[in-house]
Amino acid sequence: MPERIVCPKCSAVIIWNGSDPIISCRLCGARYKMHPRSRDARSSVDREVFMPPVGRGQTDILTIPTSGEVRGRPVLRSYIPENWKYFSSTSPDRYDGVSNPIVPAVLYSSPDGEINILYKGEAFYKHIDYSPAAAQLQNRLDDILINRRNPTFLRMRSYMSCSEYCDSMAKTLPLRDLAAVKEERADNTEKQRQRQLLENFRQKGFSDGNAEWLRRTYRGRDNSGRQKIVIAETRIISLVKNTVAQMTPLGGFFMMGMMSGIPQQTAERYWDSCYEMLLIAPENRYSEALREFERINSSIRILPEMDQVRAEILAVVNSSLNQMAADNMNSMNRRSQIIADTNAYTSNIQRQMIADNAASHNRTANLQSEAIRGVNTYYTGDNRVIEASTSFDHVYQSTRSPDVFAAQQGHSLEFGVDFEELTQTNGDY
Repeated sequence: MPERIVCPKCSAVIIWNGSDPIISCRLCGARYKMHPRSRDARSSVDREVFMPPVGRGQTDILTIPTSGEVRGRPVLRSYIPENWKYFSSTSPDRYDGVSNPIVPAVLYSSPDGEINILYKGEAFYKHIDYSPAAAQLQNRLDDILINRRNPTFLRMRSYMSCSEYCDSMAKTLPLRDLAAVKEERADNTEKQRQRQLLENFRQKGFSDGNAEWLRRTYRGRDNSGRQKIVIAETRIISLVKNTVAQMTPLGGFFMMGMMSGIPQQTAERYWDSCYEMLLIAPENRYSEALREFERINSSIRILPEMDQVRAEILAVVNSSLNQMAADNMNSMNRRSQIIADTNAYTSNIQRQMIADNAASHNRTANLQSEAIRGVNTYYTGDNRVIEASTSFDHVYQSTRSPDVFAAQQGHSLEFGVDFEELTQTNGDY
């Protein structure tokens, strides 16, 4: 019974009769090697959707079927050997970059799977010197960016030379007794290409740079003891850029947020891994593998669509970073305001305590003075303080004549509306 297969390259529907070993997409021309099975063995047609396509012995346009950012968009152009399987994807990048949020990768595999070629696109890095503090920062970034699945291009790594980079690629392979047996350096054509790349970086604001290219051949054995040949190739450009002058914050708790006014300018180092190619093949098929390696290497190109995707993602990232910076500034402003409010509140409390203490001393002194002189003090209705002998228990002020007073020993008198009894100050005046 025919089945409907979705083409991973262009998403067109392919009708498969369930038995043909190879099918082709009528829309984009991609060919897929199928593995007929009984219907009971296939739980879902989705198992066949991601079958890697096979090459047609010519240059083809590649898409990345498994990445949401670039899915279905033409991002690479490459020669693909006839009947070789190939699978394009985005690379997690072992060292991670600074300005390339997507690193495309393509795995080419011979029909029998014995020859494999891996291509990885450009990655851009920021150099850091590994001090204990830098290592701690790197570990924190590793934890945040890997565990939360954020873009890896925000991470930083130390500079690697071409030889170190090639060695790191070769060491990822499961081979024993791996040893470098040959090196090839840049020829005149490669040097001209390097000069052009350096000039392009200078136009982007980099003040200085140096380019290096290397192809290193290794020999090793797989787990069965079979001899394998490995080729690792890369081009690395080391770069220097002067940072924008920045103001240095002054130290100290009360100086927080203030700037010294002294501009600081430093040179930062970056490095660009333009691409990397890795080949692994049995020793008896090395010539065949090298021939296909060279054809793929000379043909593969990043298409403008990839640059557009990167620009879109970087715009989102930069917007997020700007928002984070704004949020951080708002947080600092709120923190400064909280500190200022706390200091003002503390100062007011301290001033009030000092004032209350002084008033307490004044009251004590006034009461002592009254006791020595044998008088009590009273508040008048017109905001004056008067004295009366302690022999009087009640003092009154005339409501008609404020300078007329009356005093009484013992019980208070009822003078009606003509007099108003006064209240003692208890020294508080």
